[in-house]
Amino acid sequence: MSILETTASILKLMVSLQSGIRINDVISHLGMPKSTASRVMNQLESYGYVEKDEARGLFLPGPLILSASHLVNRAAPLSELVDNALRSLCEQTGYTGYISMLDNQEILVLRVIHGRQTLPVVTWPGSRSPAWGTSTGRALLARLSEPQLQAFLTSPQVQTQLIGTDHSIEKLTAAIAVARDAGFATAVNESVAETASVSCAIGDPTTHEAVAFCLSFPQTLAQPEELQRIATLLKETALLIAQKTGDRLVSHQP
Repeated sequence: MSILETTASILKLMVSLQSGIRINDVISHLGMPKSTASRVMNQLESYGYVEKDEARGLFLPGPLILSASHLVNRAAPLSELVDNALRSLCEQTGYTGYISMLDNQEILVLRVIHGRQTLPVVTWPGSRSPAWGTSTGRALLARLSEPQLQAFLTSPQVQTQLIGTDHSIEKLTAAIAVARDAGFATAVNESVAETASVSCAIGDPTTHEAVAFCLSFPQTLAQPEELQRIATLLKETALLIAQKTGDRLVSHQP
């Protein structure tokens, strides 16, 4: 194995374990002799690829890796990464794409990317709607901790929004739990009539930003197989972006 392949394997091991690594991790996961593992880690430390936390005996990403990561974040902010990825998905599927964010208790549409399929209704940038009633909103709500989610759902604004609907806090909590476990959210003929959408959410821990991106298409196309196909495409895209932003919420999803 070349030094480049070895370095890549060690860095991938850190990503896979989502933590610093010890010499024993390199030995057990990469099948490397102890003497070789010690020598390689010392070399990587000398070049700045890793640095050692002496107190815990862990090797962590080094200053060279961290500097390069910071440069990537500055050069390609979250909005640009999501925009580029969603445009590719819209071209691939022909569906319309949306990028949205949570703004208090509402979902705010930031961007629309038109596809080849004609939608019965198009939601324009600047539009707002109850976050719990959209796939993008539920994808973003799934990122909240349980206390944050309960505070959101019991807020006066949401309580007012729920009046006259067949939704309850219990139903919404269950729907958001499903979205959290699945790594995506769906909506079929809900806030936008005769349309379906599948959404994923992604964040940047450095800037504390989070957005949802979705593909929307006519309700008539929303068969289970198609919903799952689109969900798979979106989840794969979210994972690729998460690898660039360091978003562990996405990286840990099934």
